[in-house]
Amino acid sequence: MTDPSEYLNATDETGAVAAADLMDRLTERLKAADGSATKLKERRAAAEAIAEIAADGDRPAAVVNEAINNAGMVAQRSNTKKDQITDAIRSATESVRLEQSKAQIGLERGYGLDEYLERNLVEVKKWQSTDHHTDPRFEWQFDDGAVVETSSGTAYSWYEFWVKLADATDKYQLLPEFASEEIGDPDEDPQYAELSLGPESRPWSESEYIQCITDLKRERVKHVETVGPRTEVWEAVRNHIALSRAVTDLEHAIEHKAIHVTYDDGELSEVWVPTKVINSESEEHGITTDGLHSEVVSRGADSDELGGERIAEAKRAGTTTLRFWRLDATHDEVPEPKEIVEKLTTSTDSLDSIEWGDVDE
Repeated sequence: MTDPSEYLNATDETGAVAAADLMDRLTERLKAADGSATKLKERRAAAEAIAEIAADGDRPAAVVNEAINNAGMVAQRSNTKKDQITDAIRSATESVRLEQSKAQIGLERGYGLDEYLERNLVEVKKWQSTDHHTDPRFEWQFDDGAVVETSSGTAYSWYEFWVKLADATDKYQLLPEFASEEIGDPDEDPQYAELSLGPESRPWSESEYIQCITDLKRERVKHVETVGPRTEVWEAVRNHIALSRAVTDLEHAIEHKAIHVTYDDGELSEVWVPTKVINSESEEHGITTDGLHSEVVSRGADSDELGGERIAEAKRAGTTTLRFWRLDATHDEVPEPKEIVEKLTTSTDSLDSIEWGDVDE
């Protein structure tokens, strides 16, 4: 029976050089072997010898990689399928790779992108605005003090993300490489996922980067809600409605530029807000009325009667035309005015309908 010692005795070298010598020895033995059973024994003995050299060396992964890299040449010269050789090597070296290669994974110079993300990332803050249709912003915080801000898509382009990270950290010479790929071929080695940095669910490599960064971000994310400018102006409009005196008579609402309300079967159905109020609040908070329009429609607080995404309608009384924003009074975010009257009869009533909250009672 073929013994691994017959291969180990074929070299005085150590490490990757010894692995190359053993693969040359395997070529000779396979060419001289008689029958498939003998060839199988030779492949297993050579693989076990490779595993022993890897276990004794300082760089187990380098030993295994050297053997794997020579497998194609051995296969060609001995008329053997390459997979039969590489499968035997990977099977025999599985335990040593798990025990040693993962602990020693890294690049000979600099720091791999996957190393920095897996070992040094502390937290990813996801700043999500209360405004609708606003992309979140992400803040990647590392234990060396580096902080990088990205939009939704930046981190998914590994090279673009590497540029930002490399500029942010002063502690590491960050390289656009994946240290995990030093331990083997992600596409060929069935043990690659288990051997690479991080949990088995994150086999870091260029081809699997998007899935890895998605999983890592989900694992370390912290959600932070921020109040957006559109939310602030919408809250201001709602507050104005809640403090106002509204009018059921449309002509009087137009004449006095007041909030108008409508009813359906005795229930408050719509609140009409003059565009003067909308324009004033929008300008004060530094957003466009188009932006507020989009926000209100996204929240579903606009009237269903206008159709589509229309929100404003102009109404005329006598020689006066006034444009209103029509809001759905049944929506949770649309408040009922503080007081509802049929008509406004005095100038004080008119003033109160605009700025109820500022009048002393």
